[in-house]
Amino acid sequence: MFKTAKTARISQNIIQQIRNAILGGELKPGDKLPPEKELADNFHVSKASLREAFRALEALGLLEVRQGMSGGAFVKEVDLETARNNLFNYIFFQNPSISEFTQLRMMLEPKAAEIAAKLITDEDIQDLEMNLQQTSENLAGGPFYYKLDTYFHHRIAEITGNRLICMVIDSLKNAIVNIKLELELDNSFNLLVFEAHKRILEALKKRDPKAAFKEMNRHIQEVDAVFVARCDADSPFVP
Repeated sequence: MFKTAKTARISQNIIQQIRNAILGGELKPGDKLPPEKELADNFHVSKASLREAFRALEALGLLEVRQGMSGGAFVKEVDLETARNNLFNYIFFQNPSISEFTQLRMMLEPKAAEIAAKLITDEDIQDLEMNLQQTSENLAGGPFYYKLDTYFHHRIAEITGNRLICMVIDSLKNAIVNIKLELELDNSFNLLVFEAHKRILEALKKRDPKAAFKEMNRHIQEVDAVFVARCDADSPFVP
């Protein structure tokens, strides 16, 4: 299955081969990789290089290394949390501009709200109403307020039933919290967001896809206007 790892960037070569084996179906979630010595001999590398590759594969969520007599390296199915964090890390290090970030949000979130308006249940509405009630009690800001803000968007994405939409929107919202904290936005901004969320929920309660699309689009534009007022639209998103 595996070939000798090339001398240049040995650990990267190992990572690529194991990753390809997993994505190609040769290795499946739960499978245990051969013993460390056997793998090192197979790749013609040191155990140190192999362990370095394992650490990277663990960080990617593709492997789980267990200790003890029954331990070893096991193939792991990448979960939503790992995928979301990896995308967030990519966003962070790419350092997109505010205009790029807003453009992506406007491509995704209004459509997600439109879809959610067609699928939302009474239980979903009750959940979002509870979210807004808690938000109204925490408008002073802080970590809990931002957690509630993020959950509102997460819940709408979740209602669409599309896991990819949910993953991307979650990553975008995690990134947007960073800039809010950096800009030290005051309570007037929190109130602006809260009022927008109320309008979006009202459209969802009416099961009105067009209104849900419109209100989410308006919300993103309002947030963008505040950010641009604080810094240039083409400046990096993460200050």
